Amino acid sequence: MTSSSPSSSPPTSSSPGDELDIRGEVCPFTFVRTKLALESLPMGSVLRVITDHEPASRNIPRSATEWGQEVVAVAPLSPGIWAIDLRKRVR
Repeated sequence: MTSSSPSSSPPTSSSPGDELDIRGEVCPFTFVRTKLALESLPMGSVLRVITDHEPASRNIPRSATEWGQEVVAVAPLSPGIWAIDLRKRVR
């Protein structure tokens, strides 16, 4: 489910993070997979989510905030692909 990839850009934090590539998936599965991946990480960890579903670039950060997680950054990686960096703050 999660994997680190040396070819990806590092998360926007001082510590290394995990990466979840959900390109090709659509809402609501994008957030379900993100939530499950974040739940498996220790507190304070950063998860970078890569998506190509434009609504997910807004919905994942909104849902994560409502769930009590920290949205570190949302940034385009290339046309049609976004990176969403989330820090686990609650279980």
